[in-house]
Amino acid sequence: MEKLTGCFLSAVLLLALLNSVLAKNTFFEEGGSVTLLLRPPFSGEITIIVWMHNNFNLVAKWVKEDDSFENHGTFKGRTTLNTTTGSLKIINMSRADSGEYSVMINDKPQSERYNATLIKAVPQPVELVKPPECTNASKQCTLTCDGKTKEAEPVTYSWKMEGGEWKDGEKDRNITNNETIQRVKMFSCRMKNPISEEESEPKPNPFFKEKVSASSGVGLPVDLFLLVVGILATVVGAGF
Repeated sequence: MEKLTGCFLSAVLLLALLNSVLAKNTFFEEGGSVTLLLRPPFSGEITIIVWMHNNFNLVAKWVKEDDSFENHGTFKGRTTLNTTTGSLKIINMSRADSGEYSVMINDKPQSERYNATLIKAVPQPVELVKPPECTNASKQCTLTCDGKTKEAEPVTYSWKMEGGEWKDGEKDRNITNNETIQRVKMFSCRMKNPISEEESEPKPNPFFKEKVSASSGVGLPVDLFLLVVGILATVVGAGF
């Protein structure tokens, strides 16, 4: 890939020494795209824009004086540069495009830098109950939002009780066998990363208990008892 020379080299070296500035993380999938913004926005007139990859490799260059635009190396034909804002869009990203991106405006290094990382989409999670022998007689069990996420990080997790809203949480969720949890029939979990999200199939709650109504079979003996008491009271009242 073409190397920077002359006045660009000293400016790039200066940019590399700006250790106090942390690169902003940005993530992409294979074949996807990234858009790198100029932050903070440049306040003056932009006459030269130079985007670089890993400090020394040219990505794109524009010079207002002769309205010339160049792509370089493997980035050729894959970039779109906004000459008004300085933002850069790169398409058809691959693992080779991972690394740090920085920009110079009018030969001056800008503070914002981007650390681009290739990641995969999250898998559809599978909800597990631990320990496997967890039953409605257990005091506490753990629900796990399981899936292969090694190349999909960073991943965040959220949980939903049937009929409820999604709430942020961890990969594991402890549930206690109490009246509140016993009313929940199903649990669902969701994995999310910067490029994708997936939900699990709803999982039955091991502590769920059917609500018993007064007209159910369990309540029938009570109704019969009250009926008998009423009849006896009427008989006694009649003088028998």
